Amino acid sequence: MGFLVIVNNYRLVKSMNEKEIKNIVKESLALTLKTEGLVKESTVKPAKAVIKEAVILSSKPFVLKTESQSNTTKENHFQLYKSYVESFNKISSKLDTVDKISDPTNTNDSEFRRLKQDEQHNLNGAKLHELYFDNISDLASNIGMDSVPFMRLSRDWGSFENWQFDFRACGLAAREGWAILYWEPFKQRYLNCFVEKHSEGVPVGGIPVLVVDTWHHAWFRDYPSTEGKINFLHACMREINWNVVEARMQIAEQSNVHQIFLVKPVANPNTETQRGDIRISNVAPIDKSQVTDRIQVGK
Repeated sequence: MGFLVIVNNYRLVKSMNEKEIKNIVKESLALTLKTEGLVKESTVKPAKAVIKEAVILSSKPFVLKTESQSNTTKENHFQLYKSYVESFNKISSKLDTVDKISDPTNTNDSEFRRLKQDEQHNLNGAKLHELYFDNISDLASNIGMDSVPFMRLSRDWGSFENWQFDFRACGLAAREGWAILYWEPFKQRYLNCFVEKHSEGVPVGGIPVLVVDTWHHAWFRDYPSTEGKINFLHACMREINWNVVEARMQIAEQSNVHQIFLVKPVANPNTETQRGDIRISNVAPIDKSQVTDRIQVGK
């Protein structure tokens, strides 16, 4: 007989050492065995500590050397980033106690639904800001024609200039959001997209390698004219830290995320349903007999 020991508030406090965690797990296991009647009560010792809700995210310090953004804009950006981190941690705690049985059934008034939406909004807000802060503000920005970013973007877009125009267009098209260059594991190439707010239009499985903030608060104060947004995008793109982008590209391409799409169920001949082993298959789902060499005019 096997047992699954579930410890409430499972996120571990960072201050706990490995020995303390092992003791708590050991005592929880002993309590489970006692409940199942497999050990005597005298052999169970009471737990001496409780695993409490942990701070999931911690804000990080960033230094932006760029002069294309005012100190006020930079400081407001840092404060906004910290607010996402703090809000996510509060929401994470609330989600541990919210009713997950009856509350979600009423989607017109669901605390669980609101918390889950806000969870993603704040988590993505923190992650996107960290990526953004790290890949901008390089005052000595340059990109070599033999560098990974230049070669990859030239390959996937026909030319490096074509990629630039498409990326800038994504930044201009976003009302309040982000322009993102990402590794598309399904197509095995780099694509651009824009994400509205923090969670609308996020590409499934996409790995971001370059992020530029296009919310109004990122540019309107320093570029208030009718051409302000495009001038801001030009300033940001001229200060891209290509070393950071290249490192992200190497990590993204080595991630093998594309193999997720190759996992197929293997039919077990001993059962009516498809169960058993899972393997990676490169077999196309459409049989060759279904493919014709003639174009049929619509009837």
